[in-house]
Amino acid sequence: MSAAPGQVAQVACPSCQTPMRVAIVNIIDAEAQPHLKSQLLGGRLNASNCPKCGAPVMLAAPLIYHDGSKQFCFVHIPQQLLASTKGVELERFVGSATNLLMNELPPEAPKGYLLAPKRFLTMQTLVEAVFEGDGITKEMLETQRKRVDIMSQLLDAMSQGDVALNAALQSNQADIDEEFAKTLAAFVDASRMSGDPEGIAQLSALQSKIAQFAGGAATFAYETLITQLLAAGDEATVTQLITTNQEIIDYTFFDIVTNRINDATTDGDESLATQLTAMRDQVIEIFQQLQADLEASYMQAGEVLDAVFDAEDLVAALTAHLPLLNETFDILVDGQRTMAERAGDMAAVERLQTIAELTIQVKAEALSPEERVVQALITAENATRYIRENIGDITSGVVKRLNELSEDYTTKGKTEEADRVKRIAREAGAMLF
Repeated sequence: MSAAPGQVAQVACPSCQTPMRVAIVNIIDAEAQPHLKSQLLGGRLNASNCPKCGAPVMLAAPLIYHDGSKQFCFVHIPQQLLASTKGVELERFVGSATNLLMNELPPEAPKGYLLAPKRFLTMQTLVEAVFEGDGITKEMLETQRKRVDIMSQLLDAMSQGDVALNAALQSNQADIDEEFAKTLAAFVDASRMSGDPEGIAQLSALQSKIAQFAGGAATFAYETLITQLLAAGDEATVTQLITTNQEIIDYTFFDIVTNRINDATTDGDESLATQLTAMRDQVIEIFQQLQADLEASYMQAGEVLDAVFDAEDLVAALTAHLPLLNETFDILVDGQRTMAERAGDMAAVERLQTIAELTIQVKAEALSPEERVVQALITAENATRYIRENIGDITSGVVKRLNELSEDYTTKGKTEEADRVKRIAREAGAMLF
């Protein structure tokens, strides 16, 4: 199909009301106009950025997408346009455009699909259909969108400093893989091709930070923790930092600190060398105490499990030890059950499974009404729906307990859980007013 003459619409930026012009495309022939297909799939079709404030501006315009090689004829007309006085006119446009496409096809080419173009309620579903036609599934698109979302989170965190970036990197560590690196590299290349020096600088800096985070001995995570420990003003803050980062308080951590002490001494910076040495000694002391406390906690949990395992009345035994049915006890029961499975001791597996289930029951029955609501909220598949359907159960005590739980997760380094509970607390708190 020959390229249709371009149209331009005069619009006002929705953010700052600056007048601007946006090019409009209503028909795409994928074979003849691959550049327009790329704009569609990239979310750049019928869109621009305000020359004054930079806000994105996207026009609601009818679109016909045609790909003769796949016998695709897709139509999207925004609902607000269909409902307007131009609705009938737009339907005529679709008929005229499909007739034009039909006339421009070779005589021997299939044409039946043009008589009943597939309609899409949203542009997003049309784009997904185009991707699917190219062999890219919805699941693949969701994965790619997730990578882009993570990239945005990391760029935002990087603007706030190394501490925020490290937290964001740690919370998304499982998704920062080779495919994520390829996506980031593609964005760097796109910025370079579009002549965006600011974008190139930001994305390249993020690449470097990620390489440090996932790199060798002197990783970004270690360096960030050392910086945080040096800046900590009291023992409580140091203890929290060590508790949150126990997984990287290892040989590599102390090796880096020792090397920095030696470098400071060589450079004649005795003040820094003294500060680093004091910090290292404090970390060793607190870390050893935390390990001793953890060992004592597991020993206590083991004693409770021994007492409960052989009890005739499991519920009574668990109730008697209720104050000690903590997270460590749950972890120990789960670990023992796994070991029993590997050993083929199915009787022990069944007993430990029963103990795990009854532990949940006993702890639930001991909860206060407000604690039950908190538990229901943090385990609900849809916390927002639960809040709306149980508005009478949402009290200031529930919101307070949610905030306390979020702080507890933060102290333990469970950033993702802390953020989720914090969001639930905000939603629940909004219902009190």
